[in-house]
Amino acid sequence: MLNSPLREEPRNQRAAVIPLKQESSLLDWLQSNGRLIARDVHEPDFSEEENEEISDFLGGEDGIGDYLDDDDDDIAIEED
Repeated sequence: MLNSPLREEPRNQRAAVIPLKQESSLLDWLQSNGRLIARDVHEPDFSEEENEEISDFLGGEDGIGDYLDDDDDDIAIEED
């Protein structure tokens, strides 16, 4: 018998299915072969200086309040 991945099955019969090996997963295989490397957990350290810089940007006067005032009362509407 040839060891070929392709083989012919009769049309009126069910094809043979290759059984799955349930004893190991991909992670188990990586661990058993020494291919899975644990990485160092590095938490970013946000200092107070950076928070103060951000609050300076957010808390500053940007002049938007001048545009939000309702000054439609100054416009005279002509009636026909």
